[in-house]
Amino acid sequence: MKTILIVEDDQKISLALCVRLKAHGYATRIAGDAATAVSLAVRHKPDLILLDLSLPAGNGLALAEQFHELPETRGTPVIFATASKDPELRRKAIDLGVVGLLRKPYEAEALLTVVNHALDNGDGTGHDLAVSRPNRSPAKNKRPRILIVEDDDSVGRALAVRMEAAGFETTVAKDALAGVRSAVNTRPDAVVLDISLPAGDGFSVAERIQANIPTPLPIVFLTASQRPEFRQRAQQLGAVGFFEKPYEADALVATLRQALI
Repeated sequence: MKTILIVEDDQKISLALCVRLKAHGYATRIAGDAATAVSLAVRHKPDLILLDLSLPAGNGLALAEQFHELPETRGTPVIFATASKDPELRRKAIDLGVVGLLRKPYEAEALLTVVNHALDNGDGTGHDLAVSRPNRSPAKNKRPRILIVEDDDSVGRALAVRMEAAGFETTVAKDALAGVRSAVNTRPDAVVLDISLPAGDGFSVAERIQANIPTPLPIVFLTASQRPEFRQRAQQLGAVGFFEKPYEADALVATLRQALI
């Protein structure tokens, strides 16, 4: 069984990656920072390293250079994962001998394709860089699927009607548990999430959704509160939109369309 070292400081993402890779027959080890990554790589000599470029106490590019120099990992294929849109990154990756570049958020299938490509090619040298860009857009001719998590029936119905008119397919969940269950089971393209919910708040729902799916979903938060910490919390969770009620429906639709490009 081949072993993949996952270098990722976000525990939810690393655990989701671990589950996905194990389901396809790979053994995994997880490092949350550069120092731990070097230690695990030297001790266990993984067959492949999946490396997030944004790390605490270390830079992903510098860490990749270190892996290239260490005798234990000199021939180990490295795949970069990044949310950066830096056009120079692909060139830097090629210069470092990296075999794959995943642009966050990426599909689980794209990850497995790049991983299989890297391991099939052996030592990761002399091969074209496999690049996977974010794929938030639904397949051509397929309506984007939006999960609305809203406990107020009238608000939920109004949102669904407006989004259906804008070309989206919608599902409505009325509480926190139903929202998490629907997101995990149906894998929508995006989530519109009220912060005040029965059986849990919107922030905990967002955390549970992202922890239980392999690829992070775009989430738009809705709230009647004007508490500034709510907006900060939404930003920390990577929200693509934050709307205080009452809000303009057209602005919400435009935010969703932009997130799904």
